[in-house]
Amino acid sequence: MTRHFYYTVLLTMMLNIIINVPMILIGERFNGSLISMVLSVLIGGIFIYLFTIGISKFPNKGLPEIFNNRLPKLVKNIYLAFLGVMWLAAGAFVLISFTYITVLYLNTELNMGYVLAFFLVIVIYGANCYTKSILNVIEIMVLVATPVVFFIVYKAMASKYFYFVHIKRILHYFWQMPNYSSISAATYFFTGYINLAIINRYLETKKVVKFLWILPLIGFVVISFTFFVPIAFLGVKGINDVVFPWVFITDSLRMEYGFIERVLYLMLYIFLLMSLLFSILTWHVGLKLFEGMFFNYNLKPAKKRKFYGYMIFLFFGAVTMTLQTFTNERELFDLIKIWQNIRFPAEGILVVLIFFLSRRQRA
Repeated sequence: MTRHFYYTVLLTMMLNIIINVPMILIGERFNGSLISMVLSVLIGGIFIYLFTIGISKFPNKGLPEIFNNRLPKLVKNIYLAFLGVMWLAAGAFVLISFTYITVLYLNTELNMGYVLAFFLVIVIYGANCYTKSILNVIEIMVLVATPVVFFIVYKAMASKYFYFVHIKRILHYFWQMPNYSSISAATYFFTGYINLAIINRYLETKKVVKFLWILPLIGFVVISFTFFVPIAFLGVKGINDVVFPWVFITDSLRMEYGFIERVLYLMLYIFLLMSLLFSILTWHVGLKLFEGMFFNYNLKPAKKRKFYGYMIFLFFGAVTMTLQTFTNERELFDLIKIWQNIRFPAEGILVVLIFFLSRRQRA
């Protein structure tokens, strides 16, 4: 089961190629995005190492079990509720973003509300499944998606519309000091490790530590492609007019001898599956954090816990539908930016807290 940790991290990295993070980094391209990307490798690597080392001291335990008897009950419940909302928000933003992409690029006559409701039904059902089942499906999806993502990146870089001169131009802004938003967005590429908050119950996390060094390297490669390829296509200034740059780029790519001529369709279907799986994972983790306020995950009855799980999901599903109804792409982008700015320090606090508790545990 150790390999599943790496699959969850890779899922987050690949999904962020097209959703949410590129919009922020490209929007801040003149305000230190390049330095932010370099710093994110360092910060993300430190966070991954400290959190994984820390939580490995609590074998087969999730955050609710770790916090039991170590934090006051009121503090524990408030903190778990906050973390649960943050996890659920991550999945909700991905679902809404991909709903926009689906309608804009597949069929503009589709009703966004119906599309989002369809996605929510799948996510709510999947998120209530067993953790091991979700991890197994993620493994299959990552193994299938990785070569497809590499192929899409290759097609983009081999295209006649790829102009390296635009990359040279943006590199002139390398020494611009980064702002907070660009750093918080860049570090999100590496944040898949944080799902150990729940999946640590099922993994031998001590075995994970051996190959942690490879994740910052992979993250740096992925974030570089995510940032530079759209700029090479659309130009340093022209890219500002596009909300989802990678989707726009793939719409111009063709597979001359392929059974699917437009690369766009291949990309959308693969990233649709990854978006649904990512949302299932984040909502599953969020649910388990909420359950940790009231239930011991080893105790029965499971039916009662499932009922409460569906109630929580229906509530947040309604919130997600409301959010999609009253926001457009740009307003959603602003909300995601605010959420990212909250997530970054919240993630840092959680990493430090787990590492601190692990040191006390060892003592």
